Amino acid sequence: MKRLAILGGGVALALTALPTIAFAQTPAERLQALEERLLILESELAQYKEAAVQQRIAELDAEKNKKPGGTFELKPAPRFTSDDKKFSFRLRGRAEMDYAAFNIRKGPRDFNSGTELRRARLGIDGTMFSDWQYRLEADFAGAGRDDSNTQEVDINDAYVRYAPKDASYFVTIGQHKTPNGLEQLASSPNLTFLERSNASGAFLDRRTAGGDRKFGISYTYQGANWTATAGVFGQNLALSGAPVGATAIPDESYGVAARVTWAPIQEETRWIHLGASGYYRDTKGQKAIRFGDRPEVRVDNVRTVDTGNVAADSYYFAGAEAAAAFGPFSVQGEYMSTWVDRTAGPKVSFDGGYVALSYVITGETVSYKNGVVEGIKPKANFSPSGGGWGAWQIAARYSFIDLNDLTVLGGKEDNITVALNWWINPNLRTSFNYVRFDAKRQGVQTAGDAFAFRVGVNW
Repeated sequence: MKRLAILGGGVALALTALPTIAFAQTPAERLQALEERLLILESELAQYKEAAVQQRIAELDAEKNKKPGGTFELKPAPRFTSDDKKFSFRLRGRAEMDYAAFNIRKGPRDFNSGTELRRARLGIDGTMFSDWQYRLEADFAGAGRDDSNTQEVDINDAYVRYAPKDASYFVTIGQHKTPNGLEQLASSPNLTFLERSNASGAFLDRRTAGGDRKFGISYTYQGANWTATAGVFGQNLALSGAPVGATAIPDESYGVAARVTWAPIQEETRWIHLGASGYYRDTKGQKAIRFGDRPEVRVDNVRTVDTGNVAADSYYFAGAEAAAAFGPFSVQGEYMSTWVDRTAGPKVSFDGGYVALSYVITGETVSYKNGVVEGIKPKANFSPSGGGWGAWQIAARYSFIDLNDLTVLGGKEDNITVALNWWINPNLRTSFNYVRFDAKRQGVQTAGDAFAFRVGVNW
């Protein structure tokens, strides 16, 4: 049976193949068919190669003519960010225009009422290769100059910063602010009052004292609710270090500065800040230090308290700071003291401080981040058509400074300031300050009232 099955299968297969055998081509015909098929394949391959070449040429042309990748936007300053987020570039700046009128109640000094361009800054900042940041900013306003040699442009910031992505630390080198003072570290558009307190102005002055912007290198670590910064600083870039008429330029002064902060509560609508900072500076070739300030208004440039030049080898600063915000209410205060090692005579010390209260009528909370107060962002920008009123804030501050000790009679001053601020939007603000000042220096009393108004814009 098995053989019969095999035989039957073979017969069936033969019968099936008969038509094919019947119509089979001759070897010459099969060769000709293969040649024709080969020609068709060669033609198709040539067409494919041509299409691939043309596509590659188009890709190369597109790559050649491709515009730089990235995003350009106005927020509100021109800002460019690459597609990979590794590079960015931004134009920055601010302009603050002041008017002040004075009423003198006591004293021989007639303060000048008038206007002043308080700040006029232009600059750039950005990132490179993700981990590097940079900033260069200059001030074109006379009131913002760091020196007294009548130059028209003053460099504020000029630094590079290494800040690895997702890291908790960064290193800054160049001209930047020393880590001193809660008021001093706040940017001017974010200040509650037009000017910082007398103590901040005297002990953290960039021209004569050891704070504010100076050339140096610093290291900052930012934890979840605390910060620590330390650095070594020389002088401000605008200072030559030479007294008027000097035949030789003395060595620049230098020093170290540090600050620590802690925020036991750090939420969007409530926060508490505690901090301390200090610095030590060697006067080096200058051999002198000077502390003084104006009545917390800059339109008139006369100092109501002033130690004059004090011959010194070195000096120290220490400051304690505290602030808190609970919804629209906020409070802020600092106490500062300095000690001067005089070249002749015993050591002298001076102190000062302030306390300030504020309330945001429209309900916003004063912002806070990484140990710095960041001002107010309106919930609704002012817009008559949209019904927004911006953000309105009222505030009051009491400040004092004492620059008298032993034979140094720089004077004492007490000020009371009342403020009304209107943030039209996050970048445009108007402010009104009433300052009642009372200073007494070397037996001469200067008391009066200042009415000051500012329009400020930043981008």
